[in-house]
Amino acid sequence: MNIEILRKIPFNELESMIRKVPLVKKDENGSEIFPYKDAYINLRRFRFEEVNPPTFYLLRDNLNTQRSLAKTLTEKYEIDPLRFDNEIAAVELKNLDTNEIWLLTPPIIENVSRQISYVRQEGEIDYSDKPITINVPLICDGAHRVAILKEFGGYFNGINIVGASPKHPYYAHPNGWDMVNIVNEVPKTKEDKKLYSREDCYALYRNFDVLGCGKPRGTGGA
Repeated sequence: MNIEILRKIPFNELESMIRKVPLVKKDENGSEIFPYKDAYINLRRFRFEEVNPPTFYLLRDNLNTQRSLAKTLTEKYEIDPLRFDNEIAAVELKNLDTNEIWLLTPPIIENVSRQISYVRQEGEIDYSDKPITINVPLICDGAHRVAILKEFGGYFNGINIVGASPKHPYYAHPNGWDMVNIVNEVPKTKEDKKLYSREDCYALYRNFDVLGCGKPRGTGGA
């Protein structure tokens, strides 16, 4: 991949940018809604097994793009895109073949609150009548990047978000990695894509495009 780093962004600057990520849909007065405005945000180390995808599919081409991007950044610039730190928390990149410019951030992990019921296994006490609320680390952005970590091993540094606006929960439920399929094209039905939380899920979409990462999300950025 023929790329050039235009700018290196420290964590404090990236944190301010993330707080300004709005929902795609505005409120009834036409004002933007910022679900991360008052959240706790830090750069945290995660292992692959700690985080959950909100998707049933990953695109094969996107995975290949992320492998190529990681290889180029590591070999050419000695920057591991899965282990950004506080000094270099994101990089602005230019594709020298297409002149496209985008921002590469760490995977964004939002801790979402979900109510669960335990399914009793053989020999266990039955707690099915006692639903429990837990927080689940969910990959809001960067599922393809996290997925290639399974091949490389180790950990990744992700943007950890705790305490997002409870009025605007994430638009899909977390699922297990065992439910994720590698496919060549986006599935056609909603049922094959995600466990959407609401019929009007679009109202809860986080608009990460404002970070400048909109272009690669269509060419391997997720």
